[in-house]
Formats: sequence, C-alpha cells, structure tokens
Amino acid sequence: MNGQITTGWVDIAGMAAYTALPVGVRRPVGVLVAGEIFGVSGYARRMADRLAGLGHAAVVPDFNHRHELLPSPAGSSAGLVREGVGVPVAVDAVTGGPLGRVVELPVDAAGRERGLELAWLLRREQVLDDARAASEHLRRVGARPAAAVGFSLGGHVVCSVAGELGLAAAVALYPGWLTGTELPLSRPEPTLERAARAPGRLVVLLGADDPIIDGAQQRAIAERLETVVYPGASHGFAADERDTFHPAAAQDAWRRIEDVLDEVRRSRTE
Repeated sequence: MNGQITTGWVDIAGMAAYTALPVGVRRPVGVLVAGEIFGVSGYARRMADRLAGLGHAAVVPDFNHRHELLPSPAGSSAGLVREGVGVPVAVDAVTGGPLGRVVELPVDAAGRERGLELAWLLRREQVLDDARAASEHLRRVGARPAAAVGFSLGGHVVCSVAGELGLAAAVALYPGWLTGTELPLSRPEPTLERAARAPGRLVVLLGADDPIIDGAQQRAIAERLETVVYPGASHGFAADERDTFHPAAAQDAWRRIEDVLDEVRRSRTE
C-alpha cells in the first residue's frame, strides 16, 4: 500500500456516485460512505479519499438522486468524463461530477433546510436498493464490500442498511433519528431496532453535547449498540469545515474507524 489513490464519478444504475480507490492494493475492503444531510459534499468526498489513502475502496452514492438534480452553475465550464459504461458526460465545474446529476448542498442554513426536505423524501427500501447497487459496484472494481462509514443522516443510513447488506462492520458518527419513527427512513420500526439485529460489528460515535441526539436518545442507543460518547463534543464534531469541529474527538473517532476497518481487512486475509 503506497497511499496513492484514483478518484472519479461513476453511474450506478442511474445513480451518480463518487469513488476513491487505492492504487496497487489487491482486493481492498469496500466501504460504503454515506454523507451528511448536505449530500455528496466536498467533505464526504474528502472522507472517501482518506479511506482510499488507507488502502480501502470507497464509494459515496447520491441517495437523493430520485428527488433533485443540481443545475449547472452560471458560467461553469464543462469538460468530458467517461462513466462506467464509457458514455461521455459533461462535468460540473463545482463538484467535478456529472453535470446536473449530483446533489451537493451548501453547508449553511439554507442548505440544511433543503437537506431536511430531501431527507423526508427518502424511503428505506429505496435507500437499501441504492446501497446494494453501490456494493455491487465495489465488487465489480475488485473490492470486497464489507464495511460502511456514515456521518449524521448518513450514519442513520448506515445503521439502516448494515444488517441487510451483511456487512462485517460499520461506523456511524452522530446518526440522528435512530430511536423514533418521525423520519420516513426510520419506518415502520425505528432504525435502532433494525441496527441492533445487524450480525456484524456496528459502532456509534456521539457527542455528549449534541443538540439533535439528546441524552435520552444517547442512552437508548448505548443500551443496544456499541457506543462511544465524547464529552464536550456536539453534532458534526468530525467535520473540520464546521464550527462544531472537535479536534480531539475527531482524532479519536478516526482512530476507531481505522481500527474497525483494519479488523475487517485482517479477517478477510486470515
């Protein structure tokens, strides 16, 4: 493993996805990466790049692909990129992804409001179908789809699909709405119940001062799942572009992510 990676966008059954693959690694662990409410954001893509740099194959699907297309920014320049089947598509100058195909919301109040609207359009079976398709893509590029890492809403997605995908391990950072059914994605039963049945290892990382996941929810999660709670950390503590970034918690969280994925890698080579 030399730390070199290749990145790009692919079309997976009509769904755009960002991929980051390690160079020179035979049969890497395939990792499904589910981003925050802001979609396939620059942060989510950087996290995929980081995982690839550790020797894992990462894919970040656009789970919002059924509901909103990102229009081309005024004055953007378009080049050409070849997707999975070799079809030329225009490139969005902002995201680097297929033009008009990728949801990337601004990390501000307006972006969060639109992100919540889109979150309420997600349905469990559709997200599971997308996750399965992303896993199959990882298999086609020579990886062994066996793990997932999710942030915020993406953490919820990871908790929802880990068992159905038969993942060996998953890490969910500050996953909201796990304990109730207010989010359509968490119906008909709370996603926490679904996650607790997952046969693989599922680790949840929370901030003690998270205003979205309160103390009662944190205790309920800790009763059912392997959980780490960071004192003084809030929601989004691992996102270095946010004012809630907590360096110590983020560093420990990434240490745990790396340990979990290394455990999966070792189990696949023994």
